[in-house]
Amino acid sequence: MVRHIHATLNQLIDTYLSIPTTASRSALHKALFGLSRWHTIQLGNCEDRPPYIEYEDGEPVLLVFTDAERASSAARTWIADRVETHATIESISLEDLLPALEELKESGIMSLRFDHGPRSVLIPIDEAIELAVIHVKPLKKDIDTLVKAAIEGLGPVAEPDLWNAVRELPNWYLVADVDETEDPLVWILHDEPCVLVFTDQSKARSYAVEHGLEGCMTDAGRLIEVDPERALHCFRDLARRGVAGAVFNDGPFGFYASLNQLCDKAA
Repeated sequence: MVRHIHATLNQLIDTYLSIPTTASRSALHKALFGLSRWHTIQLGNCEDRPPYIEYEDGEPVLLVFTDAERASSAARTWIADRVETHATIESISLEDLLPALEELKESGIMSLRFDHGPRSVLIPIDEAIELAVIHVKPLKKDIDTLVKAAIEGLGPVAEPDLWNAVRELPNWYLVADVDETEDPLVWILHDEPCVLVFTDQSKARSYAVEHGLEGCMTDAGRLIEVDPERALHCFRDLARRGVAGAVFNDGPFGFYASLNQLCDKAA
């Protein structure tokens, strides 16, 4: 099966700005609204802190950042010279995005400016609400739910059920190590080299963004979409090269498998 390489957010923004086609616009929107959270800069120390906004052509625009480091950098540098109050970073979970956008519209915000700087894109608030309806899916029973049930012993879900569900997914997602290679990212986790695997594209992209793999000066962090059979073939090669395990969805609902055991089960 053929693997597909997904561009970083930086690359998607660059492509859209240079070649603003329907396809490049759709790919960028899917990536932005597929993240797990956005980040904004809030002003002051009160409970109801207002967000930092810019005015473009006289209209209020909310600055939104795709990772916390970009937001912190903006708050420390050029925004610090514009305000006389304390600035903090606040995250918006995309699970709660739709009501948050509707509240922003009611407050008078006209547009969202993503990643203010060399790579930036503007989306009108009405369009952002429409995109949220399309791309932000309601919570449903998914791999995270199965992991929680397996860990806590809730209901009939057992470890084999989890692995069966993972194997039945149409694709797994890996993060490319660097731009020049299709090797997946391997980090030291649990005191041993592990390949990082994600069960959906949004988890993989959010991980890449939140761990600095979408930095402004690098193209590292591309996503590899690959079917499980092809992924396991790749893992057999990684095991021969000394990679010990696979960590799926690294985070609160992450789970681990020895590469040898994982490949043996698939044999």
